[in-house]
Amino acid sequence: MYLLHEGLTRIPAVGCAAWVLAAAPGLALAQIPDVGADPLSRPPSMQSPAGAGAGASAPSASDPLAPRESSRWFEPRIGVQHTITNNSRLVSNGSSDQMTEVMPGFRLARDTARLKGFVDYTLRAVNYARDTSPDKIWHNLYAQGTVEAVEDHVFVDLDGRATLQPVSAFGPSVGASTANTNMTQTTSFRISPYIKGEIDNGLAYEARYGMTDTRYDTAARSNVTVHDWLLQLGRRPSGQLVSWRVEATQQNADYDNGRTIDTTAVRGRLGYMPLSDLHLVAIAGREHTNQLSPVREYSNIYGFGFDWRPSERTNISFEREKRYFGESHNAVLQYRTGRTVWRYTDRKSIVNGLGDQFGSPSSLYDLLDGFYMRTEPNAIRRMQLVQAEIERMGLPADMQVFQDFLTSSSKLQRAQNLSFALLGRRSTLTFSLMRSDSRLLQGAFSLGDDFNNDSKIRQRGWNISVGHRLTSSSSVMASFGETRNSGVDSGLETRTRPFIFSWTTLIAPRTNIGLQLRRVLSDGNVSRYGESAIMGSITHRF
Repeated sequence: MYLLHEGLTRIPAVGCAAWVLAAAPGLALAQIPDVGADPLSRPPSMQSPAGAGAGASAPSASDPLAPRESSRWFEPRIGVQHTITNNSRLVSNGSSDQMTEVMPGFRLARDTARLKGFVDYTLRAVNYARDTSPDKIWHNLYAQGTVEAVEDHVFVDLDGRATLQPVSAFGPSVGASTANTNMTQTTSFRISPYIKGEIDNGLAYEARYGMTDTRYDTAARSNVTVHDWLLQLGRRPSGQLVSWRVEATQQNADYDNGRTIDTTAVRGRLGYMPLSDLHLVAIAGREHTNQLSPVREYSNIYGFGFDWRPSERTNISFEREKRYFGESHNAVLQYRTGRTVWRYTDRKSIVNGLGDQFGSPSSLYDLLDGFYMRTEPNAIRRMQLVQAEIERMGLPADMQVFQDFLTSSSKLQRAQNLSFALLGRRSTLTFSLMRSDSRLLQGAFSLGDDFNNDSKIRQRGWNISVGHRLTSSSSVMASFGETRNSGVDSGLETRTRPFIFSWTTLIAPRTNIGLQLRRVLSDGNVSRYGESAIMGSITHRF
């Protein structure tokens, strides 16, 4: 058995060890008794958004999967999964194989005055019985936290991701299998120290530095390291209608196989609040960059935006700017009721590395996070609630319904996503609709990725998942969807339709088993294949 990449083993281990050491003083407090089984006896933060007597059911406190009330929480686990498939490599003339995965991992959360953070890590060692692929080790990691180094003034944000990611938009991208040559181990880590404070009468300042390092375990794509700096000063006097802010930013995106992209900008923002729930902003500034050519070019920035929160359940925000590459915007609309949450996002911007995928484990996670936001303001405890709900649906917590492809240079991308979730007492329905248009920037170098053949790549997709709790300890889930990727110039096109059915049940207070049936159909003029697979798993939480 060999490791995919020496660095990919070392970096997650170092990061996880740091989190463990940071939380070590509190590990003795982590194994606390579960809170009462009666929903009415739970704190309000643990109850369903619809209340204890109606609406969607929050995770039961007596459920071993439910989060625990503690400022320090550590939960190790071990899992084994066996898969029988008739097409392990997801190719047209694929071979059958049996894969066995051993998956030790842990979750760690800490919510104290100086440290707030969450880590979910799994090491996955896979063995192929018929050697259709070499035995491998890879990693799943989602980590996020903030350290308050000096009270109210100096902070450090930490983020980490490790997962399998599709290399090309036109290759197979279903399932987390290292036998699929279109999937590669991807790691991305970010550290961002900053200082902030208030001088006098609402005059606030912030100075921040951030470094994001993204690496792929494939020579087909270029690694990238992004450095960014921010200086901002602004005033928003209490009770006043008018506010202002001046900010200076600089970003350096250094691609291993390409050149370094430098962008510097200065913006001024003038805000006005005609209503207590409506904030308007006008934006003006200037920037210079070598993104479009080796010679720096200057351009003006103009824009506007608003943030409207008419109620606790509704939030609408929009910001638009005229930039050197054209128009950029960011729109978010979210609405929730006692049983549902609706979310629409529309973002057009320059993407380096993983882009928006770095921010959260999945779009499903974002949807459920919005659902529990009203009843659980604490981000760490809300994260535990979301993780427990996703597991109850029989889905992996880091499942990306729609995964972006990897590139070797900056790209201009517009990504739209409409999501809906209905959470009942025993059933959950989720729906996602995605649309993405990505193109190579004018003047950018083509470095061996999908943009070698296409100046613009379109991605469309939808997914429906239904989960139902059969008993207090078992549940079933069915999922069906479709993704369609196409190249505007080359005519390349691929369509993938996965069908998934799973069943999970507890066989002991902290041990569950699962069974999953999967059928995948892919057609188009690039990747044509079919796969049928059955997976059995057992997981124990200590």
